[in-house]
Amino acid sequence: MKHTFFFTEINYGIVEIESESIPDKNTVIQAVIDGNAIWGDSEYKDIGRLDEKGQDISYFSDGDDKEFVQGYEIIREVIFENNQGIALAENLNAPDPFVTWQFTENENGERDYYWGRYTSFSETATRDYEHRISSFFQENGVQEKDAYKYYSTQRPVDIATYPKTNNGPVRIENFDNRNEIEHGYKAWGYLVYDAPLTDKQIDDFELRPSSLNADVVEKMKEQAQVIGDWEDLKGLPIEQRFTWHRPSIHAFDMRDPPVSPEQMTKRFDRAKCEFDYIDKQNSKKPIREQLAEAEKMVERDDPKISDKKINRDER
Repeated sequence: MKHTFFFTEINYGIVEIESESIPDKNTVIQAVIDGNAIWGDSEYKDIGRLDEKGQDISYFSDGDDKEFVQGYEIIREVIFENNQGIALAENLNAPDPFVTWQFTENENGERDYYWGRYTSFSETATRDYEHRISSFFQENGVQEKDAYKYYSTQRPVDIATYPKTNNGPVRIENFDNRNEIEHGYKAWGYLVYDAPLTDKQIDDFELRPSSLNADVVEKMKEQAQVIGDWEDLKGLPIEQRFTWHRPSIHAFDMRDPPVSPEQMTKRFDRAKCEFDYIDKQNSKKPIREQLAEAEKMVERDDPKISDKKINRDER
């Protein structure tokens, strides 16, 4: 297994070592001396960084995309828009198996970890992790960047009104009133998780995912490829399109400003139904004629679709 050692103190480069276990600092030093490591500089420098307990907290990652700091595996993390974040890590073989850190990420994605708080108890570390995230938000006024936000559209966030998972919520925010949020929807507040909820959890608690959530954005990008082909074949004018073609990436992208995820899903479902109908017909008729027939069939077979409803939803 390959482990990568980052020079977090002076940013000289990286060391890559083949090892069955996570190498400690002495192993890294010896590997460099013996020439058994791929190293990004010709002169070996001090690569250590000490936390408040005097322990080395240099950063590792292995071939499975796991991240390690001081032998602790990062199991949860949230990064904010100012490229600072909070991490929760564990090392079950350490005297204090659990720790929370604050970190700063540079433009190359390399991280500097500091202010470690160690404990023997998972529950204590989890509470501290969530408390540090909430405190950081309150003190700095910056939103989470790589996290998952869910709006409570039907009621203020309170006990038993949201799913409690192994990934949060790490922060809860209630508004003074039912405020307007993205795409004209209204909500009483929102919850932040460090991993996405399931569709069932979202439906059971009547939550609405933010359209900026990574999984929502990824789904909309995938839908855009089908929608873009459909809009091209339909010959829709630019003001009626949800997508545009980006030659630089040879793919369709969402228009700016993007429409809501609900609008994208509705148009995607319709486009897919019409394309599926054409595939079943296997006809030699012109594609525009096939699309016109497919549109009529979809509307006839699906009573939920009507011209009036579609026009209203897609405006």
